Amino acid sequence: MSIDYQFAHWKKKLKWRGAVTFLFASIALFSFLGSTNQFFVSNTYYSVKNSLDSWNSAPSSVSVQDVAIALKKIQEVIDKTPNNALYYQLQGQLYEWLHFSTNLENDLEAAPKANNRTPELHKAILSYKESLKLRPNWSGGWIGLASVKWKLGELDSQFYQYLDNAVSVGPQDAIVHRFIAEFGLTMYINRSVHYAKILKRLRHHLDLGIKNPLSRKFIVKFINENNLNEPACRWLGVSNYAASTGLLNCK
Repeated sequence: MSIDYQFAHWKKKLKWRGAVTFLFASIALFSFLGSTNQFFVSNTYYSVKNSLDSWNSAPSSVSVQDVAIALKKIQEVIDKTPNNALYYQLQGQLYEWLHFSTNLENDLEAAPKANNRTPELHKAILSYKESLKLRPNWSGGWIGLASVKWKLGELDSQFYQYLDNAVSVGPQDAIVHRFIAEFGLTMYINRSVHYAKILKRLRHHLDLGIKNPLSRKFIVKFINENNLNEPACRWLGVSNYAASTGLLNCK
């Protein structure tokens, strides 16, 4: 075997080894980058979610700067994973909190329709609709749209359609129980004409919401803080879960 032939043979083997090494190195690099990206997305998501949970527990603690930081974080997550409905849902919530934190709107029932002064709410609508494009059978997106309509004072047929959609796709969801309970009880407090429209559904979701451990604390706290134990007990009846457990101190 000539030296030239041996040299060519080893040169060919080295070339194949180099190609295989490059292939495995590339796979390892892409795996590392994918893991790093997933770690960033997961960490950022939980950071934003923890902020939302904190503000829900203590609304007065939120600031415009806090929300702006959270919005920047969730946008970075969306840029990396644009096909996840959950992240658009969180973005919509953040825009609602931005609206809350800037005190542009405080009337829970009949807010003035100053649409040109509520850009945050219209951005929230876009986020919720984007979420629903990706996951139309998710009650959270429909409740988000209903929530924005409420804040805009637009308690029209579209508002009730959003509510119907939420109930249709998530009749047992805690977020549905919470929203209908808060809306219905607020309408009762304000002696609104919408109280009559929501009463039947209010009774149903008060009962389900108090039974559901994920919505119970919020609903019972709202009832107690607004001294609504008597009407709530009357709507629910003496044989219901809240009465039998003493949660509402029904007499």
